[in-house]
Amino acid sequence: MKTQRGVAAITAILIVAVAASAATLMLAQQSAMLDQTMLVATRAQADLYARAGLDWARGILIEDARTPGAIDTLEEGWAKPLAGLPVERAIVAGAIADEQAKFNLNNLLNGTKKSSGDMEIFKRLLEGLALDPNLRDAVLDWIDPDSDLASTAGAEDPYYLALRRPYRAANQPMIQIEELYRVRGFDAATVAKLRPYVTALPERTPVNVNTAGASVLAALLPEVPKAKIAKFIVDRRMKPLATRQEIIQWAKEAPASAASDGLDVKSAFFSVRIQVAQDEVELATDALVRRMQNGAANVVWSRPRY
Repeated sequence: MKTQRGVAAITAILIVAVAASAATLMLAQQSAMLDQTMLVATRAQADLYARAGLDWARGILIEDARTPGAIDTLEEGWAKPLAGLPVERAIVAGAIADEQAKFNLNNLLNGTKKSSGDMEIFKRLLEGLALDPNLRDAVLDWIDPDSDLASTAGAEDPYYLALRRPYRAANQPMIQIEELYRVRGFDAATVAKLRPYVTALPERTPVNVNTAGASVLAALLPEVPKAKIAKFIVDRRMKPLATRQEIIQWAKEAPASAASDGLDVKSAFFSVRIQVAQDEVELATDALVRRMQNGAANVVWSRPRY
């Protein structure tokens, strides 16, 4: 009898233990599901704030287009970052940068043909950054529509298909500058060094003389003394150039065609970076915005930034 009671007591204890374990597991699973649901909801809310941040940037560019003068400089409102704006439970930050302050790699093509002048500009830019000037041929082969090598330093499908992880040359203009990682001769260090000075825009573009750095201006205007360029970068904060004729007058050492065709005083393409921090979620978005002649600002592409 005592033995039966003991077995019954042990059985009861085991049943309680199993029930308690099951309840604990169910509560843990429920808690995890709630946490996941909250995380998804927070992420969705943060995405909405990022879109709102992009709309903010577009609005800034649209408003800037209405300002009399029709030039773009680094002293304007669009060039000032939005740092840590509180929005309910989130912090939204953003920045706009002039992509026409950089050399457009797609300028290496003029239509479907090589642009010899832009190839020389890119060569000087590479040399100024202590990079291999032959990299220009690999970039040209990547974007041109034919299968002919620009030089022995170039690369077309046979080179890329022979790699451990094969792929083909794009044979079309670059969409984003990250494509350089796939081009022959470009490693992470090379791309990082070149990236501040080059861009990939969907059409041929001049460089904005009022926003470009010294390295880019020196590559475009090799005849202009570097000391003069350095002085201009300081002076333009107070007195930017207002017309292409002023560019020609300032860069009088260079051929008038180089100053008028390759440079401008305004820009149409801008990059936008938006960062959102909400609760435990942090995300960032990159976008390319094109400001149209009618003043509208359209998103060319956007992507999450990792």
